[in-house]
Order: sequence, then structure tokens, then C-alpha cells
Amino acid sequence: MMNDSEKATIETLWVDDTPYATELTQKYKNRKSWTPPDNRKIIAFLPGTVTQVLVQKGEQVTEGQAVIKFEAMKMINTVQALVSKKIKEIHVKVGDNFPKGFLLVEFE
Repeated sequence: MMNDSEKATIETLWVDDTPYATELTQKYKNRKSWTPPDNRKIIAFLPGTVTQVLVQKGEQVTEGQAVIKFEAMKMINTVQALVSKKIKEIHVKVGDNFPKGFLLVEFE
């Protein structure tokens, strides 16, 4: 038998303006909520190891310019600038390992 603290509660989940009555897991309730991307930051989309840093702090970059190359899953990935801006800070160097979600580069 379930005690009072284990009883499931039905909650309303909205998806594309449509309400759904459902049980939400604790994992779902504790998830990190979505935030819009910040084009002043380059965040790692998967873990990897930096193989090349192609820019320097203070350098002006253009949209689409290669900024960092890293190895992940035995493939070389190139990270490009999303905007034309000046580099504020580079948070990695060649040989650094980083996790998913790590801040790699900041723009002014």
C-alpha cells in the first residue's frame, strides 16, 4: 500500500498551448529549466579535449569564424562564432578536457 507521501498527484503540463493531465516524476520536477541561448557565450555542446584555440583575448571575430577546435568521440569539431564581436575571455587552452555545458569563450 502507498502511504500519503507516496500518492501520485495529477498535474497539468502545457505543450504548445494544449493542457495534459499527467503524473510528473521527481526527476522531471528537478530538471534544469530551459533558458534561451546567450550569443555572447560559447557553451560546450558535448564533452571533449581542446586541440586548437584559433583566437586570442581581445581579438575581433566575425560571424562564422572558427574559434576553437576540439576532439570528441574521436572526431575533430570546430566551434564557430555566432556573432561578430570582440573576444572577452577564453576559458580553455590546448589540451584542456571539458564537460558538456562548460563555458569555453565569452564575447563582449
